[in-house]
Amino acid sequence: MIKRLFLLALSIALLTAACSSNGDDMPTDYSWMLTGIAGPDGTMETPLTIPTLTFEDDSASGNASCNQYFGPYEIDGSSISFGQLASTQMFCGEPGVMDQEAAYLAALAAVDTWSMDGETLTLSSGDTALLRYEAISQELAGSTWDLIAYNNGTGGFQSTVIDVSVTAFFEEDGTLSGTGGCNSYTGSWETDENSIEIGPIASTAMACAEDDLMDQEARYLAVLQEADTYRVDATTLEMFDAEGTRLVQYLRAATP
Repeated sequence: MIKRLFLLALSIALLTAACSSNGDDMPTDYSWMLTGIAGPDGTMETPLTIPTLTFEDDSASGNASCNQYFGPYEIDGSSISFGQLASTQMFCGEPGVMDQEAAYLAALAAVDTWSMDGETLTLSSGDTALLRYEAISQELAGSTWDLIAYNNGTGGFQSTVIDVSVTAFFEEDGTLSGTGGCNSYTGSWETDENSIEIGPIASTAMACAEDDLMDQEARYLAVLQEADTYRVDATTLEMFDAEGTRLVQYLRAATP
């Protein structure tokens, strides 16, 4: 899993120009995945799960290991500080994950400097490195995703029907294909930085016995064509309309 996630980092060639210096040029346009966290003896350890960090305006957010967190941050030259961080309150039972989450959030609260080395972002307290990140690639070509939630069109963002597979495969030639839960679909996709355009989409016309599946599929295929921007996290893909309303959320599939 860790090895596969490492492959998501942007290539050194793409990042060297943007990430070669400290100061106000810190590349906050990227999302980051944690690759190292300082252990009790100060040695960098590989995380059990992959916490993430995203900078948006004056707010930082991400996954802390189990829960989502968010809060203010400030950069001044090579200095960085995080304000009071809030988080969701879900419990994860995998051994060590909640302990790692507590350590990760404590480390964020303690950092006071940042530095870049090639494609690696390090957050430190004084001369002690506490957290090490790699940039998360926003490239979609060749990636496959499983839908986990979508905008239902009535002001809600809901999970997909249990035990129903809804997928999206972004092919290298600009073709988008997958299953809507009942029918197969295909269309085109194109990105420019974090902007995305999808469609038109065509699908097979098989009827599903369950009305909720047909409703979900129809809504899913409709919102795909409303997508205006997108964001890739370590394991998730989200798309938004032109007003910033979240339309879909996917989990990265292991294989196409």
